[in-house]
Amino acid sequence: MMNKVLGFSSAVLAGAYAGDTAAWKQRAVYQVLTDRFGRSDGNTNSCGNLSNYCGGDYQGMINHLDYIKGMGFDAIWISPTVDNIDGGYHGYWARNWDGVNTNFGSADDLKALVNKAHDMGIWVMVDVVANHSGPIGDDFGRIYPLNKAEHYHNDCDINWNN
Repeated sequence: MMNKVLGFSSAVLAGAYAGDTAAWKQRAVYQVLTDRFGRSDGNTNSCGNLSNYCGGDYQGMINHLDYIKGMGFDAIWISPTVDNIDGGYHGYWARNWDGVNTNFGSADDLKALVNKAHDMGIWVMVDVVANHSGPIGDDFGRIYPLNKAEHYHNDCDINWNN
């Protein structure tokens, strides 16, 4: 599975800056919750349901890169890009690690964001969370590719008093 995720990320972010730790430490990083940052249609009305998608997307970020650069940032850290279970506006309810969260745009839109950012000297960091998925209970068939119970540990209680 991780090979597919890495392969997808590599394809989307082809030509991305590959700065080492020292280079990243020199960057001023602006973290962006993709869905809450900017909408491609320019709408700035408040979101009616904060527990669901509000319309922010990759084109909305592109439209505001000048703003980010103007504040002195030269890197952005964006929400996970994988396909999410409905309601996963934050990007952390993974459903399909091989897919793109189309609420944020297409793979081509993501590529356009990375390319535009790089044209402006802004590096892009993609948040990746590979150790959990969306709320599925025991319905493992709702996620891909780790869609079987044997892919997971049994539930256990955590005793915080030890």
